[in-house]
Amino acid sequence: MVFYKATQICSVPKTIMKQLRTALLIFLALVIGLLVWKFLLPVFKSPDSFLKITTPGTKTKVYLDGELIGTTPISERKLRSGEYKLRLETELPSLTKRMVSFSTPITLTSLALTAVNYNFGPNDTFSSGDIRTFRTGEGLSILTTPSGADVWLDGEIIGKSPLSLNPNQGVHKVKITQAGYYGRELEINIESGFRLLVEVFLAANPFNEPKKLEEGKLELYDLSTSQEFLVKNPPIWSEGVFFFEKNVDFEFDALINPTGRFYFKDQGSWDKKIKGAKQVTVGYLGDKKAESLTAEAKAAIEDIKKRLKVAGPTANKNQVQILTTPTGTLNVRSGPNLNNNIITKVKPGEKYQLLDEQTDWYKIKLPTGSSGWISSQYAKRL
Repeated sequence: MVFYKATQICSVPKTIMKQLRTALLIFLALVIGLLVWKFLLPVFKSPDSFLKITTPGTKTKVYLDGELIGTTPISERKLRSGEYKLRLETELPSLTKRMVSFSTPITLTSLALTAVNYNFGPNDTFSSGDIRTFRTGEGLSILTTPSGADVWLDGEIIGKSPLSLNPNQGVHKVKITQAGYYGRELEINIESGFRLLVEVFLAANPFNEPKKLEEGKLELYDLSTSQEFLVKNPPIWSEGVFFFEKNVDFEFDALINPTGRFYFKDQGSWDKKIKGAKQVTVGYLGDKKAESLTAEAKAAIEDIKKRLKVAGPTANKNQVQILTTPTGTLNVRSGPNLNNNIITKVKPGEKYQLLDEQTDWYKIKLPTGSSGWISSQYAKRL
């Protein structure tokens, strides 16, 4: 009886060991299979997918999974299909010669083209682009950064991103718009047997209806916005203003935030203009919810005006006085011509700062900070 029991007890571990060996062999087979699929098969896999990359205005280095594969433009490079980490890196042509980059995962599909078009700005906030990737399936999917943008297809709005739909095969025009951002338009092609994934990156618009507050030797513009991500980060905002100022035909020498801090496009050029008492253009980076410039910003502006030796508004040589008129008021127009719109009226005896003059016309500064033109027939210089 004792020997029988011992035999029964010893047989249990042998069964467990057999099961463990079987499980281990299965695990090793799975690991080996995974390694072969991950590392060995791609070696023998032919490059049958295509990658196209453009970066308008810049010569950009292109890295896939950390390996440099060339510089833009890259036109339909043959590569093995699969998942990659794409990184674009370039030196932005600006006064600072700064390096900027863009990174994103991409998918290359067999027998299909993945196209990347990216426009570098001074930072991610003011950069834009699109990535078009073909996947197995049918239809169209659109993603945007920021999300919630309006999506237009062939001139008609079809919803907000992200969205998926099944348009007819062929060429279509897509437009992406979002308040506070520059819109982006692109042409796509819907092909049979593939689903097109379009990712769009929008650049923020740093301008929100610029308003001129002062003119003369110091031209001051209010650039206040309701976009909180700009209000909370004036340094990033200032980079966008200097980068996109060509879009609004301005040339800002400096920008000032609500704390009175200045951001210069070119410190050396600014110093020369101030020292020579030459005209400078300044933009105010404020919050749209505020009614006016902060006390700190006003103090900084007044200091600049003193250094420029700008005459105060009460200096007689810069003033005109309104004379008696047949109607008891004098029209202020948007330009030095009777055909220009009437923007307000002024009264006899009132005095205004003289900003400019043309034949038969004076340009005056109004209490609101704006300006307008009056007939010199009913005004005199003081």
